[in-house]
Amino acid sequence: MSLDSITLEAMRKELLDKFKEGKIVSLIQTKKYKIIIEVKPVKFLTSSFYIHISLDPSLPEIYFTELENRQQTISSPFLTLLQNQLKGGKILDIEHPSFDRILHFIIRPYQKFGKVQNKILVVEFMGKHGNMILLKEDKTIETAIKLIDFNISRYREIMPGKLYIAPPSQNKIDPLNIKREDFFNIFNSLSAENKDLTLRKLMQNNFTGLSPQSAKEVVLQANLSPEKKVSEASESDLEMLRTSFNKIITNIKNHNFQPPLFLDPLSKKIKAWSIIDSIQFPKYHRQTFNDANSCLEFLFSELEKEREVLSMQNKIDQIIKKNILKINNRIDDCQKKLEEVKNCEKYKISGELIKTNLSGIKRGDREIIAINYYSTGQEDITIPLNDKLTPLENARLYFKKYRKTKDSFQIISEQLKSHQLKLARLTELQKLYKQEINSLPHLLKIYNNLTKLGWAKKAAAPLKKAKKETNRLRPVKYISKDGWEIYLGKNNLQNDFLTFKLASGNDTWLHAKNIQGSHIIIKNKGDKQSLPLDTLIQAANLAAYFSKAKKDNKVLVDYTLKKYVKKPKNAKPGMVIYSHEKGLWIKVDPEEVRRMEKVSQK
Repeated sequence: MSLDSITLEAMRKELLDKFKEGKIVSLIQTKKYKIIIEVKPVKFLTSSFYIHISLDPSLPEIYFTELENRQQTISSPFLTLLQNQLKGGKILDIEHPSFDRILHFIIRPYQKFGKVQNKILVVEFMGKHGNMILLKEDKTIETAIKLIDFNISRYREIMPGKLYIAPPSQNKIDPLNIKREDFFNIFNSLSAENKDLTLRKLMQNNFTGLSPQSAKEVVLQANLSPEKKVSEASESDLEMLRTSFNKIITNIKNHNFQPPLFLDPLSKKIKAWSIIDSIQFPKYHRQTFNDANSCLEFLFSELEKEREVLSMQNKIDQIIKKNILKINNRIDDCQKKLEEVKNCEKYKISGELIKTNLSGIKRGDREIIAINYYSTGQEDITIPLNDKLTPLENARLYFKKYRKTKDSFQIISEQLKSHQLKLARLTELQKLYKQEINSLPHLLKIYNNLTKLGWAKKAAAPLKKAKKETNRLRPVKYISKDGWEIYLGKNNLQNDFLTFKLASGNDTWLHAKNIQGSHIIIKNKGDKQSLPLDTLIQAANLAAYFSKAKKDNKVLVDYTLKKYVKKPKNAKPGMVIYSHEKGLWIKVDPEEVRRMEKVSQK
């Protein structure tokens, strides 16, 4: 079952009961479409709770827990803006407009001065079209987890500064606010073609936020077949359907939920779940909860574990299969080489027979036929020759092959034993892996063993991402008039990488004094070559130009050796302290920077 409007209505009330006037302590992001909001409720000022919201189409989530997040966090522009706007704020209300698959978190931000305007965090649980959007009080968009411009959607742009428009209405009826006569009118006013719809499909098509499973449940609890056609339904059938529907809606309005999970009796895995009482999974074991959040917290925690298990299974499977294939290929290769080594005597015999028959061989011959005096049968054998070598050189070539092959016997034998031992270890790990294939601690233990043996890497980043990261950190390179290399960092990460990874102790380091700007490095040429003054001035001009003071008449630039530049403990990227510096007043020359860029691009 998906997160339909019944689930969202149940969670809205439980979230509001728990977190109304609660303070937002922090916000973190663990996946591309998952945000966790840490909140301190008014009733529990000493402890925090964590609201999990995910818009992943394959597994949308909303629940809260007291357990701290243990997943790896990520950063994004969306998260940064959320933190700036909502951290320290209070949750005033949670709305569920039109009983659609949308929740509005009304938040009063923390603000020391000026008039406080509320923010609205809109969460749209719309499958692949789901979104999380931050609005101002006047419904103007500030940011969204998915930005949608005019090229993607002409009807509904989700861009900063645009007025928020709700997802398009499908002309469905709010099930919480329907009268008896309107309910029956849905069936009585159907066109002839729609009378072939099933009762389940008709319920789903006409009521907002009703999932296929919930629509089926309404029909089943009326003791009717969900696949029964509307044209076949009698008045008494519709009356029973109305009674079933009304009972479920009353429970929703009164927040009367005892949501069940349905587990496979053998594997104990979750096969289905429901917020309303359900009778459509009789063959599964039923586990009932007292409220919606308890059910969803258990559900999503278990599903996350299953995902982790499946992910680890796939990793281990790939590693074991890939390495078994690789080792078997190496064993085959070693065995072929050993067969070749066993026949090394034939190279020696070929060399001896060529020497014996030197007088009968001419340069340019491609083979000779000679009597094999080293065989008891003394049969004729054909010996291939290199027609570009002399007869004696051919003999020497065979003797060389003989010595080389014989010497490699011991090495190849040791390699074969090593590969066979690795294969035995890997096969043993494969057997252990299959013993408890659904146990995450067991899988992690197997994976750690594979890591120790060098078959798995703890953090293997995709090649494209690694390349992208390298490019992001790569500083800009210039060449001075005197042919010296000058490097410039254009952001804090590049500055850190340049100063503390790329630069050496005796390189010259430059920075505009007491002003935010780029780190500059002049690479030391060694060989006791002193830094030319023109190169120093060019580098100082770059430091001044790529700083916040570039528009000033003159800029003071500090320079020192890189070994005198240090990074304070826990300092932010780009922040340094330095000593032994000297100052140089520079009048910024943009034309000189452009000339240097042209030279560097050649």
